[in-house]
Amino acid sequence: MIPLTGIISLVVFTLFSGVLCFENNVPVYMWNIDTDAVVNPLHSLNAEELVGKVSLSLEQKLVALFMQDELSVDDFKSNDLAALKSLAEMENDGTFYAPSVTKTIKLPEVLEAAGYSVVYIKSHQDLPTSPVIGKTVLVIDLPATQLGDLRKENLQLNSNAITEMYEILKSQQSDVVGIFTAKKNSQLQLDESRRRIARSAAAKSAPREETFVDKFYNITQDSGKLFLFFEKAPILKIKDENKTEWANFTLNVDPDITGTVVNETSKTGVLVLTYKALVPAGPKNDTGFLTKATISFRLSTKRGYWYINQTSIDFDVKINDATFVENDLVLVTTDVSTPLGRSWHCTPKSRLASYGYYFNGTIVKYTNKVILETDGFQLQPFKVSKEKFGDGYDCVGFFTEGIWAAIILGLIIAMMLAWAISMLADVRTPDRYDDPKGKTITITATD
Repeated sequence: MIPLTGIISLVVFTLFSGVLCFENNVPVYMWNIDTDAVVNPLHSLNAEELVGKVSLSLEQKLVALFMQDELSVDDFKSNDLAALKSLAEMENDGTFYAPSVTKTIKLPEVLEAAGYSVVYIKSHQDLPTSPVIGKTVLVIDLPATQLGDLRKENLQLNSNAITEMYEILKSQQSDVVGIFTAKKNSQLQLDESRRRIARSAAAKSAPREETFVDKFYNITQDSGKLFLFFEKAPILKIKDENKTEWANFTLNVDPDITGTVVNETSKTGVLVLTYKALVPAGPKNDTGFLTKATISFRLSTKRGYWYINQTSIDFDVKINDATFVENDLVLVTTDVSTPLGRSWHCTPKSRLASYGYYFNGTIVKYTNKVILETDGFQLQPFKVSKEKFGDGYDCVGFFTEGIWAAIILGLIIAMMLAWAISMLADVRTPDRYDDPKGKTITITATD
């Protein structure tokens, strides 16, 4: 039978754990620090108490405070922070870990009140190039991790970035203490995200991606006709080159096709799609705004085939409070080539156009900043008959990689089997036998 004191302890622990779960408690990890301070894992510290425990160990040392957007204890249990753990193990001094700290966002203020000079670092270029004298804290904001499938990859990238910047600082002076923490607990963000999804499901409000219904465009002009079909909304990815982050814009609105020209006589044309006023979709980046993006496909014919000769894009976009404007950026287009009278069809998700280069007679500058993805795409610009597409010319041929692999593997097995059968067929029974009373049989190589 469980004693009464045990039941009371269990109830108190459960209530205490529940309270902790609803607080914004964030782990704090320090390395290259010589301290005897200990913390109670069941007790939360605030920023002032944490600095008070390790203040003597931080005296006359350069402090590098790496601040992430979200972090939890589970992140340290995974292998996503392997680079940071390896870095800490290589240091001569010890480490310090506090699993539950509140108000971590105030750490710079608390350290400044303790007599430290606080310097905010935005990139590698802002790191000091010579030893820092005096009590100084370098506050380094790491890129956002965000929730979703890309969080694991972003944690690994941040871990590598911490390692690189810390090694740069350590190469200039040895007395550098690293501190890694975050502004929020990622588990709380995950719970809130789940609650939002539940409320959204209860309200029967579908996500933006699911509101897209397949779009068919019949562009008819005096000089010609063009058919265009999107099974799912295309996705335009634009890169923030300052922070190497991508903003994914779902093109789930009807484009402005002004500027589209199809000339059936000369078998030339241009398809122009202009999208305006879009925000990013998905978990990666929700801080951007696409003012305008114009995608132009130049169409030509050659030897009975029509093809996309060139794809270019103009865009005006804001990502992470930075504005990026491009005009006539030429993209590398997938090889779209189809016999006249037939349509180009591609069902699987693929990159219709990506990368980019500035073109002025020659390639002036090559850049990887734009990706246009389609998921169910069909196009026919010339010899459009009746009111439907011609026979589809699919982007996936009959002989896929799997079929070729099966054919090659089958041929190898067949050759091995043929060789084995030929060896068995060459086995012969003896036609001469030794006679104990006669001469020994001698078999020559020709026999």
